[in-house]
Amino acid sequence: MANILDKIFESKKEELASTQRDIPLAELKGRARDQRPVKPLALIAAGEGSRIIAEIKRRTPFKGDLVEQFDPMKIAETYAHNGAAAISMLTESKFFGGSLEYLSAASKKISIPLLRKDFIFSDYQVHESRAFGADFYLLIATSLDKNQLKDLLHLGEELGMTALVESHDEKDMEKAFYAEATLLGINNRDLTSGKTDLNIARRLLKMTQGMTGLTLVCESGIQSREEIVEFEQLGMHAFLIGETLMKANNVPDKLQELTGHGKTQPAD
Repeated sequence: MANILDKIFESKKEELASTQRDIPLAELKGRARDQRPVKPLALIAAGEGSRIIAEIKRRTPFKGDLVEQFDPMKIAETYAHNGAAAISMLTESKFFGGSLEYLSAASKKISIPLLRKDFIFSDYQVHESRAFGADFYLLIATSLDKNQLKDLLHLGEELGMTALVESHDEKDMEKAFYAEATLLGINNRDLTSGKTDLNIARRLLKMTQGMTGLTLVCESGIQSREEIVEFEQLGMHAFLIGETLMKANNVPDKLQELTGHGKTQPAD
C-alpha cells in the first residue's frame, strides 16, 4: 500500500507531464538564463546569530491548514526583515498548497536566498527551479536512488545552484555521501507518517563526525532556542523551521528568539 510520500511523488509525475507540454524545456532554459544571479548561501554562523531557513507553507497532508490568512509575500518579507538567513518556499500545490508563482514573486523582492522545497526527481524540475528564481533546491534522498540523486545534484551545480540533500536514516546518509552533497539536511520528520523525532538528528549527526566540507541543516521539529543551542553544540550549522513559525502568535518575535536575537518565548 502506497504511503503519503509515494502518493505525492506519483501526483508530481502526473503533474509534470502536463507542465512539460505547457512549458517546453527549451523555453524553461531561456527563462532560467534571464533570471537574476543566484544568491550565495551563508548558512554557517559567524557570530551574528543562528542561521534559520524560515519556511513558508500553507498546509501539510498531516496537519491540514497551518494559517487562516495565507499571504506568502507578507510572510517572506517578515522573515527577511527579522533575521532569517534564507527562505524555504513550498511549491507543491496539491498536498501543501504551494505554487511556483509564490517563488517567482519572492525572487523579485526578497534579498535573501530562496529554497525551492518540492518533490524533485527530474532534470526538468531542476531547470524549473532556476527559471522561477530559486537559489537552491531540495532533493529527498529517501525517494531517489543514489545515481539519480548525484545526477540531479550535479545538474544544479552546472546551473550555479546548490542542492539541499535531505536524509532521514542511515541509508539516506550513505546516498548523500555518494552524491558528494555539501549541503546536507537531516529531517526529523518521517515523510511517510508525519511523525517527528529529534533523536533522528542526534543519531545521524554521528555519521558526519570527522568529515569536512559539509554544511549541516536540521529540519523539522525544532520549537525552541534551547533546542537550537543543543544542536549547534552537536555540530549543526543551520535550521529549517516551518510549522513553529507558521503557527506562532507573533512571527517576528519567534524568529528573533530562534536566531538568538530576541527574548526566549515558551515553545508553541
